[in-house]
Amino acid sequence: MKEKTSKLLGILFDNLIWLLVAAGLVIFSSLSKSFRAPNNLISLLYRTSALGLLVLGQSFTMITGNFDLSSESGLGLTAMVAALLMATVENGGLGLELSPFLAIPVMFGVGALIGLVNGFLITRLRMNNLIVTIAMQMILRGLVYIISPGATASFFPKAFNWLGGGSLYKIPLERGFVNIPVATVFVILIFVIAHIITRYTQFGRNMYATGSNVVAAKDAGIDTDKIIRWVYLIDGLCMALAGLLAAGRIDSATPRTGSGMTFPVQAASVIGGISMAGGRGNMIGALGGLMLWSILDNGLSIMKVSPFWIETSRGLILLFAVFLDAIKVRRMHNRSLIESLLHTTIGLKDKTVVKD
Repeated sequence: MKEKTSKLLGILFDNLIWLLVAAGLVIFSSLSKSFRAPNNLISLLYRTSALGLLVLGQSFTMITGNFDLSSESGLGLTAMVAALLMATVENGGLGLELSPFLAIPVMFGVGALIGLVNGFLITRLRMNNLIVTIAMQMILRGLVYIISPGATASFFPKAFNWLGGGSLYKIPLERGFVNIPVATVFVILIFVIAHIITRYTQFGRNMYATGSNVVAAKDAGIDTDKIIRWVYLIDGLCMALAGLLAAGRIDSATPRTGSGMTFPVQAASVIGGISMAGGRGNMIGALGGLMLWSILDNGLSIMKVSPFWIETSRGLILLFAVFLDAIKVRRMHNRSLIESLLHTTIGLKDKTVVKD
């Protein structure tokens, strides 16, 4: 009986984010007609699509027991680089008027370079990942201001704006129509692909092993440093994709593009069940965290709730998510301890071990 209860609690903890998402949709839909409008519901993920790619990259790093606080500046730099290459001099560019089919690969190159540098410093030079990525955030934001310099670049080719601001399909309604944004479908698709990679490939299993216990993973023959470098490379590519979505959505890039996204990135990942201790969580849960963040942000704004209360609610939800993660860590520790004692001569005579 206790074992069944434990399993049910585990399932509940693992899927709690989707119960919260459903509750958020029901509550805000019942309170506001504007919130439940078809166009608004469809646009929930569209408005946070760039944030979603940063959450995806952050989730990869967190599963391996690492962090990246440089992602918002990486987004800003990749977006600005592409903008300067494509825009005319009159519109804030360098006058090169490069084709988006050349500018986009340059964006990915910059993003990949950021990820490779982060991974190298952390694995090769054994520098603390938190300090490295905070320093990188400052460096990258400074570079954005240096190359811009402090100006806005805008009016890009339509091909560049399609992923971030394009419409995939229009569904006719009695009054008007509903746009299906390309970015919404893309974000969902990329999270599903990431979930398959992390859950059903050897690389994904190695990621979880590295995050759970890096020493044990090394003993098992896993090249943990290589896994971490690959994870940071993926994270850098996610920055570039986020930059593409952000700049394409508003048809411009400013030195402030991406600023203020560090906290939402961390919060959405943790709320979605990605453990700060590493080795736990999944990409579908991270997508749920992104959706819940978007629902709260949009719903409270539509209801004209004070920004101070919105910020307070975000903090409370993040605190709640960390609290749940702490409970899961404790339960997993107790369960593993019980299993190890069952195979020793000591047994479970010390009843304090089995307490939750």
